Amino acid sequence: MKKLRIVICLLAVALLAGCAPPAGTGPADILATTGPVAEIAGELTENTGLTVDTLITESVSCLHDYSLSVRQMQAVQKSSLVLLSGCGLEEFMADALAGRDVIEIADGVAVHEVSGHDHDHEDGHDHEHELDPHIWLDPDNLAIMTHNAAEALSSRWPEHAEAIEKNASAFCAELAALKAYGEAELSNLHCRELVTFHDGFSYFAEAFDLSIAASMEIEAGSEPSARELCEIVDLVREHGIPAVFTEKNGTVDAAGIVSRETGASVFALDMGMEDGATAAIRHNIDTIREALG
Repeated sequence: MKKLRIVICLLAVALLAGCAPPAGTGPADILATTGPVAEIAGELTENTGLTVDTLITESVSCLHDYSLSVRQMQAVQKSSLVLLSGCGLEEFMADALAGRDVIEIADGVAVHEVSGHDHDHEDGHDHEHELDPHIWLDPDNLAIMTHNAAEALSSRWPEHAEAIEKNASAFCAELAALKAYGEAELSNLHCRELVTFHDGFSYFAEAFDLSIAASMEIEAGSEPSARELCEIVDLVREHGIPAVFTEKNGTVDAAGIVSRETGASVFALDMGMEDGATAAIRHNIDTIREALG
């Protein structure tokens, strides 16, 4: 019997060891809320040994109606540092962030109000005067966010401050080159007016001297009225706008109606929520050049 008890105990130890997480797989040093924030954090921590995780990785175009999953709530609670974009983007998770070590990196960015087409939402919420949090679609804003993050992370980990500052300078040089690329590629467009079926492209438009002729945030269960669509159809016809733009993770139904009525092509722009800001900015530059060139 004694021998049997020893065997059982050894088996239990083996099973527990198999269930234990491998060494080094605990919470990352930095939990970034979205792709753009994670991109900045990843660039800044290159060659430092600091680790970065992304909280929201789903294919989403905005976070108006987003809710954290149980797994995401647990990730926040286990995190040692949460890096936020700011400007209200993460407002929905305020309760989860209570008592956590949180850094916002939007300080110094000139924030826009949501503007454009006045859409009556069936959910009863008036989005007309909300702030537009999609600040990272302007390379200059992205550079401001990078410097803010670098200062905060250098203060948190002074032993890595030199590497973080070096990484910040290198990334900001890339952003300056991206801005110059966009200015060159979009300098000779035949049309500089954007009609978008997402209201988050105002910073991108400002960065590259484009104008938002109309924008409409279309959320689940809140379709535009016939009157609103007619107004956009009339605008596209009157201004001779050759293309309208959806967001790659958003609905295309309303844009399709406008396209059928006017002959305008439909293209998809990217908010960068998944893959980061620089890839989205480059995609949007190339897409608009093709659509409006």
